[in-house]
Amino acid sequence: MNVIVCNIGSTSFKFQYIDMTGERVVARGHIERVGSDNARARFYRGADDLVREVEEPVRNQGEAVRRGLDFLTAEIIDDLSDIDAVGFKTVQAGEKNGSVLLTGKILGAMEDYIDMAPAHNPPYLEAIRMFGELLPGKPLVGVFEPGFHINRPAYAQVYGAPYEWYERYGVRKYGYHGASLRYVTGETVRRLKLDPRNHKLIACHLGGSSSVCAFKNGVAIDTSMGFSTQTGIIQAARSGDIDAFVVPYIMKRAGITMDEAYRELGSNGGLKGLSGTSGDMRDVLAAIEKGSGRAKLARDKYIYDIKFYMGAYILLMGGVDAVCFTGGIGQKDHELRKEVLSSLGFLGFRLDEEANMAHRERIDARGSAIAALVLDTNEEIVVARETVRVAKSSRM
Repeated sequence: MNVIVCNIGSTSFKFQYIDMTGERVVARGHIERVGSDNARARFYRGADDLVREVEEPVRNQGEAVRRGLDFLTAEIIDDLSDIDAVGFKTVQAGEKNGSVLLTGKILGAMEDYIDMAPAHNPPYLEAIRMFGELLPGKPLVGVFEPGFHINRPAYAQVYGAPYEWYERYGVRKYGYHGASLRYVTGETVRRLKLDPRNHKLIACHLGGSSSVCAFKNGVAIDTSMGFSTQTGIIQAARSGDIDAFVVPYIMKRAGITMDEAYRELGSNGGLKGLSGTSGDMRDVLAAIEKGSGRAKLARDKYIYDIKFYMGAYILLMGGVDAVCFTGGIGQKDHELRKEVLSSLGFLGFRLDEEANMAHRERIDARGSAIAALVLDTNEEIVVARETVRVAKSSRM
């Protein structure tokens, strides 16, 4: 099968065209500044062979879809009939989360949950509908980010709010980063040759957006993100976990509206808010080098939060076989990995200092009771595999 995989943001459109026979990237494209008169589009043959780079008006996601398909038909494929299915790394559809055909009912659920994913659901809906027009009859599949977490026990998904909120309004702990976590946990099991039915892993997706996940015997059993991506460990500019009653308190004391309070928590919180920097960990480290106490506090808090969730998950799983790191911070910050993993010494973990500093795949020392890996993630291949699975099952 030949599958298009789409990763869409509020002002960006990225796609890969993948031949699933060998899971080979045949072509890809990336359009930035969608919604403007000077959008920048780059199209590649294979993963890295730049074929076309243009700056032109791309006023919406529908136009971005057309640009991508125009490139494919001009340079890569004979016609649109060569495309067998399209998969989307979708974000939120409430009770409909999972890997599913994007029917009218699912699109309606995405509409209902726009308030939860205002930067993602609207552009995805626009692109999905355009693909539906241009590729009639082709399976369109949504691989929703919370889908990886749907098999958690009910008690790990609910909050201590009125049950009616859960039942009628979908207030629950959803979890995110599903595609990335599915890939790295699967690769950890495969590369370590662990028993697929008997293992205990902790996966750390650490970047501008960060979360920690417990994975036991092939199932995600808990994750740090909750109802929204704002929760869990502190992130680049998101506050992470915070007492709900801080919001009405700060509204009164600072004289701001609810929208302003949430905007502060989501855009000026986290590493950015604590450190006084951009929130990029590289800028935080640079500020620490210059003696910033706030920057050190922000980094210490980030590391503390990771350890906090890891500790809880080790107790929930009754131990841990391996810890894996991915994402820009997880893969590039050897000092952070060392600090986090040092707390596992009492369980018999031993760090290979040289391997860790070199960012090698295996960073645990010989004789360590716990393995530690540093892995590239591949969200696109996860979406592509799920798209093939759903598309094939829909034809049976």
